[in-house]
Amino acid sequence: MPLPQRIAAIPDFFPKDLKDAAPGHRFNLYLEHWQGANGNTFEPYKKSRPQGKDERAIFDRECAGVLKDLCPFSPSSVNVLKGIRDRQLALIKHYGSNGYRLPTTSTAPFATGLGNEHPIENGFAFLTPYGLPYLAGSGVKGIVRRTMQELADDGEEGFTADAIDALFGPEEVNQPEDAKRGALDFWDVFPSPASGKLAVEIMTPHYGKYYQGDEAPHDSGAPVPVSFLAVPAKSQFDFHVVCHPSRLPEALVNQWRSLLDRAFHHAFEWVGFGAKTSVGYGAMVAASVQSVAGTSAAAPTATVAPTAPVENWPAARLKFNRGNNTLTAEANGKSANAYAPNGEALLQSLPVSLQNKIRQNQCFEKFEVQVASNVLIAIKS
Repeated sequence: MPLPQRIAAIPDFFPKDLKDAAPGHRFNLYLEHWQGANGNTFEPYKKSRPQGKDERAIFDRECAGVLKDLCPFSPSSVNVLKGIRDRQLALIKHYGSNGYRLPTTSTAPFATGLGNEHPIENGFAFLTPYGLPYLAGSGVKGIVRRTMQELADDGEEGFTADAIDALFGPEEVNQPEDAKRGALDFWDVFPSPASGKLAVEIMTPHYGKYYQGDEAPHDSGAPVPVSFLAVPAKSQFDFHVVCHPSRLPEALVNQWRSLLDRAFHHAFEWVGFGAKTSVGYGAMVAASVQSVAGTSAAAPTATVAPTAPVENWPAARLKFNRGNNTLTAEANGKSANAYAPNGEALLQSLPVSLQNKIRQNQCFEKFEVQVASNVLIAIKS
């Protein structure tokens, strides 16, 4: 197989040094790509690697190396990303108690926009004109709504069709007068990649010819590894939501925040954000629930809306989910949760002997706790 030759997809008069360009610009506008000796652009990417050791090394450098080269964020991209994230933080403070901020860390790679058109047939979502990866607020809204519908189907308290329509707007509108806007506005999410760069992931379709309609599936094919871009695990994501209480029924004015907390945490663990969620991509864990000023409460107290009324439950049983480090208090048929890391922090405020029993769900003692909007915020005794 003829080895490819890397070429730049830019005019000759354009500067050739693109090291300070954003990853999205290098991927979509100025991509360095490869072509065979006979000028078949991108064709080598879609064929098997050469067998010779030296030829494979050259092929990997020229083909797979193209994506790896554009992964690092340039200094200007780092500054632009920081400016966007800082502006979002400053703006969410403006909304006071109606603002909601949830910082998270990804526990798996995050991919989005793979279906976007691109010569290598695996796109990625970069926001123009910044050239930075992002998750559209409309996508966040769709995932959270679907999550709430799943929780409603499971019979979770508070998740009803009327509540979901009030928060997001009706899904079906039969009459023009029935159309109305939901109370929640979801902002775009701009991830801060771990180590300051994107990652190159690999997918390996084993039945390519079957998918193309050429033959029946079988185990003797020659799968071709396909590279695509992703935001690596351990990257930082900040979710921002603004609520307009005037669009809510009175019953939801003090409940929307707790419903949003529960939906986000369920989505992080069971649904995922972006593409390829069925194989584990897009999973996250919340750093802490934040509101208004965007600051976490000191452990062992969880952060809740400053206007939320605090309830004292004098005799609650504590349960601990070791899978997601969630501490739950149950009393009189009601429950309240403290998600990671607040659940772990609250648990560590107890004597070690009680901690061990609760971790094993073998503690039958009753505890006095404080709860606000279905969030466990303190253990009194």
